[in-house]
Formats: sequence, structure tokens, C-alpha cells
Amino acid sequence: MEYAALTDVGMKRHNNEDSYIINEVNKDKIFIVADGMGGHNAGEIASLEACRMIESFIINSTGDDIESIMREGVQKANRELFIRAAEDEKLNGMGTTIDVCVIKDGVLHVAHVGDSRVYLIDENSIEKITKDHSVVGMMIDSGTLTEEQAKVHPQRHYITRAVGTTMTVEVDIEQRSIHSPQKILMCTDGLTNMVSKEEIHRIVNGNESVSAAASELVSKAKENGGDDNITVILLNI
Repeated sequence: MEYAALTDVGMKRHNNEDSYIINEVNKDKIFIVADGMGGHNAGEIASLEACRMIESFIINSTGDDIESIMREGVQKANRELFIRAAEDEKLNGMGTTIDVCVIKDGVLHVAHVGDSRVYLIDENSIEKITKDHSVVGMMIDSGTLTEEQAKVHPQRHYITRAVGTTMTVEVDIEQRSIHSPQKILMCTDGLTNMVSKEEIHRIVNGNESVSAAASELVSKAKENGGDDNITVILLNI
């Protein structure tokens, strides 16, 4: 397996509130992407601390039920961020999206909160595994809005579920059997709001390496406006 990861501040923001972590210490590979929100530096703190706490929880957990471990790790990070924000006025309102991917015995396990995304890509198709927890995501699911319309909708940045904003959080869990030559793309909405699904598919399959593809994805998002921070992790199974 090969992978590449990139994060970029984009063209409009002054600081980068996205974070990611990759851990290959154990035989199970862990990949985490987060898109923080909040005033001052709170978004940056939320995303980075959530990644660190979830990574630590997973690698220090015992047992074989990886999905329960992933869910509990996200929920523990959620509680700790919420309490920390309540105790520090500067961190009030902070939160973050989370996508956690663990590859174990040929199966991709995903824990998800927010509107960052995980895609499964092959030569002929691109499948969005995660469901957007956002106002426009709900409208897309109901058929009242197309994905193209969602990109310019005035409420496109309003998410309905995040880590750290309430004492408890519901965590979506998905799994897929994976095999070569599939690719997995994890990304924040700084990519998906700027680059269409069709263009993502073309770029991922049009490059000889995941490193080149990841670089082109970030460059394309910036070329198209770069309205937000952009983070991608691209894996070649």
C-alpha cells in the first residue's frame, strides 16, 4: 500500500484549521482527517487534539471489535473537547469534523462525523462512503438540492453534527471490502467544495502516483478559488 497526504491553507484563509494523522506503528493502519472550527485558534486546536486523542485511544485499546473502538475513541475525544471548551472562554464553540479510517484484514472501517468525506475510487467509479452532516447535505439527500447547487448555497458551511460541540455525538460507522487497484480518498470540504466529483475521479486515476494525484487535487482546489483549507489523504490499495 502506498499513500500521500497534503494539507494547504488555501487562497482565502490566514491559518490552517485542518489536521491529519497517519499511524503505521501496528499492523492496522490508521488514517485521520479533521476540519476544525471556532474563533481565535480554537478550530486548529479542536482538529489537532481530536486527531491525537482518537489515534491514542485506538492504538492503546485491546480487543478485536475495531468499529466499537473507533466509535468510542471519537466519543471520548468529543467529551474531552466539549469539557475543555466549557472551561476556557477562548475555546468556546470549538469543534471539528472527523473521518477515521482503519484498514484491517482487507476491510476498510470508517468512523465519521461532519462533512469531511471518504471516497472509494476505482478505474470506473467513485463512491462517497460517508454522509455529509450538513444543512446542504440533508437537502441533497432529500432531493431538493443538487451537489453543484450545494457548492454555492449560502448555508454550505453549516454542519449539523461535529465533534466537541455537544456532550454526546452520534458517530456513523461504515465498512467496505477493499482490493487492488482501488484507491481511498479522505478529504476536507476545502477540496470537495472546489473540485467536482468527476474531476476528482479523473485526477486520481490520471496520475501515476498517489503523491502526484494528491498534489494535483490540492492545486486544482486552489486554482478554482481555494476558499477554505484543503486536506487530502490518498491511498492506493
